[in-house]
Formats: sequence, C-alpha cells, structure tokens
Amino acid sequence: MKKSILPLILLVTCFGIRSQAQTTFEIIPMGGYTFPDQINFYKNYGRVEGTVNYGGSMQLNVSRGFGIEFMYNRLEPTTGLYDYSYNSQTPISEQKAVFNYIMAGPVSSIGFGRSVRWFFGAELGAAVMDPRPIDYTSNTKFAWGAETGVNLYLSPGIGLRMKGQLLSVVSSSTGGYYFGDFGGPGVYAYSTTAIYQFGLSAGLIIGLGNVLPPPRKKVIIHQRYPAPQQPQPRYYYQPNPYYYK
Repeated sequence: MKKSILPLILLVTCFGIRSQAQTTFEIIPMGGYTFPDQINFYKNYGRVEGTVNYGGSMQLNVSRGFGIEFMYNRLEPTTGLYDYSYNSQTPISEQKAVFNYIMAGPVSSIGFGRSVRWFFGAELGAAVMDPRPIDYTSNTKFAWGAETGVNLYLSPGIGLRMKGQLLSVVSSSTGGYYFGDFGGPGVYAYSTTAIYQFGLSAGLIIGLGNVLPPPRKKVIIHQRYPAPQQPQPRYYYQPNPYYYK
C-alpha cells in the first residue's frame, strides 16, 4: 500500500512544481460536510443536524491575487424541536429541510511558491429554505458567508481546492423560520435568531481562459547623488634659479 502511494505523491509534486497558477475563469464543483447548529428558545431549542453539502462556484480572476466568486451550495439537513424539561435527546417534532445558498463576493489570495495559493473571501446573497415533505413553501432570507482555504494547482487548467466555510441565515424583523413540522400537524417553534452553518469541503478546479501572468516585480530606483567635488590640489613651483641671475 505504501509503495503504491509513494509514486502518486511524487507525480503530484512534479506537476505542482511545473504549475503556472490559475486562469482567468474557473469552474469549481465541490462537496463536503456541514456541522450541526443549535438555536435556543424560551422553553425548548431547535437543532439543524449535520449533513452533506454540495454545489460549486464560478470564479472570475482579475489577477492572481484577486477574483470575484459566484457560489451555490445546497444542504438537506434534518431539523428538530427539543424540549429542555423533557428528554433532550428525543425530538418533540422532526422535519427535513432544504437550504439553497446563492452567494457572490470577492476572493483574495496569497501565493506560496508556484502552485499553492492561500485564499480568503466573503459572500453576500440569499438562502432559500424549503421544508419537506409536508410543506413545500419556500422561505427566502438574507445570508452572508466567509471562507478560507488552499488552492493547489497541478497544471494551468487543473487544480484542487480545500476550504472551510461559514454560512449564516439572517432573519429580518418581519419574519423568521420554523423548527418542527413547518406549519404541518405537530409542534413547531418560531425563531428570529440567525443560523450558523460551518462546513468543510473539497473540489476540483477546472481552469478556462488564459493563464494569468505572474505579478511584475517592483523595480526600486535608487537616486544617485553626484559625488562631492574634491578640492583641486595647489601646485607650488620652485623658482628657477637661472632666472634671477
């Protein structure tokens, strides 16, 4: 097993050394896992369970250090309503839900060598929540997100992305979201508290367009001052003795 993994590591390393970084346009399909989140109420609490996330993004790169990302992320977690005074491990009501995040924002990156780039970005957009299977009404809320991770470019058109991402659904003053049966038969709770969903994911970078040129090195021009003028030496001539004879 170890002998078979070693050539693969060497191959990836060689491609990474020959890498020429990203292109002007990138398509990045991704998938990963989002961890659970809990929201507290007065006598009970709601819980959004952990689940698989999948989606992707399109990124327009202005330079090697800056780009604009358009992202879509989908989660299908189980949401439950729990009572503090009852058995906290058994939900009073349980329901499936679908979270669709549609986001956009700037992404900045810093290079380490020729093939590794650490990136970080922020997004703004909307979260469309669909309770299932009883209620199919959509609930659209404002959402924001933040991300950071590493891009490993194996060639000018192929790379790997690994990142951590925080997505949050923010409720407005005129609406919230439900935990439980979402308006169907059973018990439900209403909340105006934000939902925070943190996840880890990985994906494949497919580069299209032209390869971005490396940043130009700054040329520092040193101002040359004229050398100070040396005083001219004074020459003293010996009188000609024959002249006075």
